[in-house]
Amino acid sequence: MAARQAEIIAERTFDGVDSIHGVTFDGQDVWFAHGDRGDLMSAEPETGRVTCRLKAPADAGVAFDGRHLWVVGGGKIRKIDPGTGAAVGEVPGFDARPVTGLAWADGALYAGIYRQKQILKIDPERGTVLRTLVSDRFVTGVTWTDGDLWHGVMRDEDGAPSELRRVDAQRGEVLDRLALPEGVRLSGVGADASGRLWCGDPATGKLRAVRKPRKAV
Repeated sequence: MAARQAEIIAERTFDGVDSIHGVTFDGQDVWFAHGDRGDLMSAEPETGRVTCRLKAPADAGVAFDGRHLWVVGGGKIRKIDPGTGAAVGEVPGFDARPVTGLAWADGALYAGIYRQKQILKIDPERGTVLRTLVSDRFVTGVTWTDGDLWHGVMRDEDGAPSELRRVDAQRGEVLDRLALPEGVRLSGVGADASGRLWCGDPATGKLRAVRKPRKAV
């Protein structure tokens, strides 16, 4: 399947932020991990105004379950109170050091595993892997939107550009591909309610919104 060109419709920058990793949406604001400092931040998607800064271990994926944030940091996946930044739980017995992206859907976490080119469905109560999806590219951010599983892939050794991909959540089959402009790096991915896929850039600290296309026929 040939990739279509991604349509970038917004770009946000933040004072003092030069690296963004995990990205998610809480129904109102976009949350992201400030990669270099390990902070957790939120911003208004329409204006880019920062609404919250939390001191919480955050160096990779971020997900929102409707009440709490799930955040990758220091090799663990912690459950974070978004009001205080306090950890109120964690996924037991799961080594999160390889995790680059995180999403929540139907009571489970989906973790992007960069070098292994995988997405794992994880039981957050037990830390067990419920399903493994395999990709042919390095996997970065992961998100669910309108019942679809999307993930990012990073530019790799063969020079192929970063992409956003919609995949079959049962088999991992690629259903849609959006190629980002040459040289753009892609870390976290989060979807808002307005049909936008928010993409973090680990090299520049920019947060870009890509228009989510109609499903390919």
